[in-house]
Amino acid sequence: MFLLYKSKLFMQQWQDYAQGYKDRAGVLLAERFIVAVEDALNFIQVNPNACTPYFPGEGYADLQAHHFRKWSLKDFPHLVLFRVVEKVISVEALYAHKQDIDARLYVYNDLEPGQ
Repeated sequence: MFLLYKSKLFMQQWQDYAQGYKDRAGVLLAERFIVAVEDALNFIQVNPNACTPYFPGEGYADLQAHHFRKWSLKDFPHLVLFRVVEKVISVEALYAHKQDIDARLYVYNDLEPGQ
């Protein structure tokens, strides 16, 4: 099994999205969201190579050097973005489909091409 590391960006996004669901739709939906993220992380930890490679948009081709993968949450419009380095899975972001994820990955995670 792989070791799972969750970035500060990912943890902040997870908290912010859960709070947003709670504020807009109530505790039950927020709890469903939290469980969906936990289920996704459990799947990723056991099956990281079963997840689809993430190809960044135009203008962010250097992100391809990081070999990100993605996994969709069940019943929510979010992706978990991560990369595998040896036996460590680094969960980098929780992407809501309306965000500019490519730019955010650089700003919050201090990524450099080839890391």
